[in-house]
Amino acid sequence: MRILYGIFAQGHGHFSKAAVLLPLLEASGHEVRVVSSGADKPPAGYNFPWHRHFPGLSYVVTNGRTDYRKSVIKWARETPRVMGHLWKLRSLVREFEPDIILSDFEPLTASPFLSANCEVVALSRQVALFDRSIPLPDEMGFERKMTRTAVRLFTSGADRLYGYHYEPASFRCVPPVIRTELSGVQPEDGDHIFVYNQFHTSDGGSAEELVSWARRNRQMVLAYGFSGVERGRQGPVEFRPPHRQGMLDDMRTARAVITTAGLSTPLEAFLLEKPVCTVPIPGHWEQVVNAFHLDVAGIATRSNTWDYDRLLDTAPPSPDHALYSWLRTPAKNILNYILDDGPLEVGPSKRELAA
Repeated sequence: MRILYGIFAQGHGHFSKAAVLLPLLEASGHEVRVVSSGADKPPAGYNFPWHRHFPGLSYVVTNGRTDYRKSVIKWARETPRVMGHLWKLRSLVREFEPDIILSDFEPLTASPFLSANCEVVALSRQVALFDRSIPLPDEMGFERKMTRTAVRLFTSGADRLYGYHYEPASFRCVPPVIRTELSGVQPEDGDHIFVYNQFHTSDGGSAEELVSWARRNRQMVLAYGFSGVERGRQGPVEFRPPHRQGMLDDMRTARAVITTAGLSTPLEAFLLEKPVCTVPIPGHWEQVVNAFHLDVAGIATRSNTWDYDRLLDTAPPSPDHALYSWLRTPAKNILNYILDDGPLEVGPSKRELAA
């Protein structure tokens, strides 16, 4: 099967899922071509055999906050240029003749103007925020409307829509993609806490406040994120450079994990049986929703501030958590479900893994 895979190039999240799914598709004999778009260039470390990037639509972010008004104005100005890229993509599609298009919130590959002559499947976390069967927090009503409007725009040409979600709350829900290496990792109880903070601004989230807290409590900390902070040790806190495997190793041996409310990191910490707190980026509605859903599902405790004392009081997840099998679903099973449109085979229970 020939597959065109679309990636929205803002942040690492969409690329990290592609890094799991694409090798599985290729190992199954599919021919895959990758198209990404966005103002950001593709992040380093993600190399695909065939990849074309187009400058395209992206959100305006200021101090970690999505500015929806500025984003809409920017999109209106960039529409003529984006349409030009869409016509170039149409030529690529006519030459490649894909059997199916998988679009991870990428607006060109899910555009109704692409005229791909094949099925288009929108597969992203954002689709779950669009589904009215899935409850959403009441806060940030304007941002909620703007995000749902953007989801409609970025998936308007899709024939089927699936949203990564923490539980099977709707027929559109599929389990979040977890990296394959996680299944072979054995958690250990260490002495350090793991901190991932993309933006160290207010609400107790600065590097200085973390170091001060760690010194008062004589607590070892391994910290990621903290843009602009020099890498290395400051007292009991070691600020480490971004490293995919290094972050996994440090979570595996952590005492507890506190992180911003992205899709993957809180879930991986939960599957590693760690107490988890999430702190949504202020003004970032998608992170507010993630934190809400994680808290409701009993996966991670939501905190509106970087409250490290609360983290230490947080209990680890129950070994009999009802969503364990759903969240352990192998990525290969998710792909089989999407491509074959058959039943979804969820992951093993803890008892089955132990056996």
